[in-house]
Amino acid sequence: MRLINNKLEEIRITRKKNIKILCTLIFLFFNILFLTGCSNLSSNNSNFYETAKVTKVVDGDTINIQVNEKNYKVRMIGVDTPETVHPSKPIQFYGREASDYTKKNLTDKTVYLQKDVSDTDKYGRLLRYVWTTPPSSDNPSEEEIIEYMYNANLVKNGYAHAYTYQPNSRYSDLFSKLQSSAREKNIGLWNTDLEKKFNNSNSGEKNISINSKKSSDATSNKIKGNKKSKIYHLPGSKTYSQVSEKNTVYFNTEQDAIDAGYKKSGN
Repeated sequence: MRLINNKLEEIRITRKKNIKILCTLIFLFFNILFLTGCSNLSSNNSNFYETAKVTKVVDGDTINIQVNEKNYKVRMIGVDTPETVHPSKPIQFYGREASDYTKKNLTDKTVYLQKDVSDTDKYGRLLRYVWTTPPSSDNPSEEEIIEYMYNANLVKNGYAHAYTYQPNSRYSDLFSKLQSSAREKNIGLWNTDLEKKFNNSNSGEKNISINSKKSSDATSNKIKGNKKSKIYHLPGSKTYSQVSEKNTVYFNTEQDAIDAGYKKSGN
């Protein structure tokens, strides 16, 4: 009887040890699974942006960057700062301020580039949203955009116009809202007093007030769409100039407008 009891005790002890070992293995398994999941999540979160180093600021909305030892020029999407280096245009009101602002904030900085629809423009420049802090997802909140996206920063602080050019219009509604706020606050390029001083001090030069004559050659031949009515208007038509700035988007061709879901105006 004593022999049987000893044997049972040995079995009980062995079984207890096996349970401990099994629990340890299960714990290790789930820890490894968790860490692997975190690693994959981190990797996936970076798939929607590229990390780049700013090597030169060309003007307010254009920068040169380096990615993996390759050099590129980036044109920021959805915004348009006054001209300072255009070969056929004079310096425009608040152009120097916008250029200096971008030089101050982006020169030699690491930035994070987010793509919309088009990869490049007709000049071969990358079309990107420029972030100063990596976006948390491919669908960031409005607060995050305002805080960390440089394109939005330019419009919010009156250094750039909101400029929607299809098909890259992902944040156009927010940019239009930021522009309206900047205009109401009379800041930056919306400051009429500063604009008058600029025009008076440069009356003998060929400088342009962009708010009274806003680089019309850039858009005068473009098809204009109304975001609200989903109607597009051809240059020269009676209704072309009637589309409000906040509702305007531009297209290169009628087919581009049709593909975006717009219908032709009757006039």
